[in-house]
Amino acid sequence: MKHSLVTLGVIVGIVLLCVGTSIVFGMSDTFGQSKKIFPERTGEHIIFQNQFIHRNSSLVIGPYTQRSQKNSIIVSWETKIQTTRNEVQWGLTVDLGNITVEKNLFAHTLHTVTLEALTASTQYYYKVVSDDAESATYTFCTSFQKDDDMRFVVYGDSRGGWDNWVSTKIVAQAIEVTRPPLVISTGDLVDDGANADDWVDFFTASPFVHNSTFYPVLGNHERYSTLYFTYFSLPFHERWYSFDNGPVHFIGLDSNPRNAYRLVQLVWLVHDLRTNSQPFTIVFFHHPLYSSGPHGNATLLRMIWKPIFEHFTVDIVFNGHDHDYERSVVGGITYVVTGGGGAPLYDVGHSPWTMYSEKTYHYCLLTVTSSLLTFEAIKPDGTVFDSFMMPE
Repeated sequence: MKHSLVTLGVIVGIVLLCVGTSIVFGMSDTFGQSKKIFPERTGEHIIFQNQFIHRNSSLVIGPYTQRSQKNSIIVSWETKIQTTRNEVQWGLTVDLGNITVEKNLFAHTLHTVTLEALTASTQYYYKVVSDDAESATYTFCTSFQKDDDMRFVVYGDSRGGWDNWVSTKIVAQAIEVTRPPLVISTGDLVDDGANADDWVDFFTASPFVHNSTFYPVLGNHERYSTLYFTYFSLPFHERWYSFDNGPVHFIGLDSNPRNAYRLVQLVWLVHDLRTNSQPFTIVFFHHPLYSSGPHGNATLLRMIWKPIFEHFTVDIVFNGHDHDYERSVVGGITYVVTGGGGAPLYDVGHSPWTMYSEKTYHYCLLTVTSSLLTFEAIKPDGTVFDSFMMPE
């Protein structure tokens, strides 16, 4: 991994480009965090937590885990009505044995508990309890050590309102069968990020969230909705972030015009890559730099980010947006469009950079050791239709 600064010419060009496009797209609210709003559901309506509703504490969303670290993890879930006694029961066996109580003393519907004093590279069992309702028992894994082997899934464009989430469920159930400790989404989880029912449908159609720690990035359909930032507790800025797990350094970026061309994200990206020492580096965001689908290439974004990816020898860049599969290799970097998570499929062509492309629902399964990365693109029926191996 290279750690020197990007050449002066590239930096100057990128800075000028970012400054210019930042003026075009606006500079407000760069570091502003979205206000957390915790909606409550009764049928098709949302009732906010200061309003009275009839008591029925059944679970609506979750539980699901986020921000897996070596010694901690976040567990979140949503109940249909406000509850006051909320806890996570957890342990190394199905007998559980430990209880962590939510610190919020007021009745509410969206619950978040941080489990601490955990052991790295370890599978735990857990369930959540809210008043008279409790979930089934699920599992999670804490973050792996740098020299541990690990598996994870990458997929995107799961928004499934067009067919009542049928295709999304098929892909998600196939992912669940593999039981990956970690799942990454390249965005467009839902059709309309501001529609609360879409989020219930997404979580209901995605059973893997109970057992796999989930890391999404913003697509264009999330629309910077408050609900996205309500449901997900992501590292750092949440719009863009990074984390280490096993031998992999993961970087999630915001490729939407509101933030994609801003200098603040670019400077953070360069600093993050300079300080990275993991054997493999995976970058994921929504809009593809190389695509033979109908949306095509994010050309301006490619001018800004591609030189940085190449300079710091990023291994794989994952994108979505085009609802198909395409693998390309440019400048020593593998670019994968994985938009087959449940949205209506698009026709995909073949460009000079294309190694393989297909119009199909799928997900990507990666198995990584400290010296070798193995990649498989898999259809819901288990067919592996594209694969490659990459040494460290």
